[in-house]
Amino acid sequence: MAKCMVCKKKKGKRNCPALGGAICALCCGSNKEKEIDCSVDCFFLSKSKKYFTDRQDSQKIMDFEREMKSVIGNEDPYVDVLQNIEAIISKICTAQGDCDQDVVIALEYIIEMGKSQLDLPSKFLTELPPNIQSIVDAVNDILVSREAMGLKEDLLTRLKCVYRVLDSVRTHHDPKDKNSYLRFMGEYLSGPEN
Repeated sequence: MAKCMVCKKKKGKRNCPALGGAICALCCGSNKEKEIDCSVDCFFLSKSKKYFTDRQDSQKIMDFEREMKSVIGNEDPYVDVLQNIEAIISKICTAQGDCDQDVVIALEYIIEMGKSQLDLPSKFLTELPPNIQSIVDAVNDILVSREAMGLKEDLLTRLKCVYRVLDSVRTHHDPKDKNSYLRFMGEYLSGPEN
């Protein structure tokens, strides 16, 4: 095997289109797009860029998820928004019936849409069934109406509130009861009885 065209010490295991010969991995990695005018069709360059992009995206998602989870146990600053979201969900679910899973899908959808607005990688989302779309629309309408009343929250705050409600749905959902969260929420929203 030929020696690296750059350091002339190690074995050149990579074919470098820019240099027209073999290069070692160390010289390739440390010199790419600096000392070497890399070709756009270089396999190792595209693989490296994909790796670093994936790592950056992964870090952004981890940071986003950490931020979302920060609302759990710290709900006081968000109580008003949380109650507005839960009240509209309760109203729709009471009218629609079996609702827990629909709420989960709707809230996950809202979070994914928010992630795309924040330029974060988000899941591909398809058109929603009408019963789930009505929940998405109602929650979005509540957040917009709050803005019209001068109670504007930034996107991250809104998403944290949606995440908190989603966590509550998941926590209080009983697979044997399609309305377990609705019942829990009804008790919470109506308050203690005298």
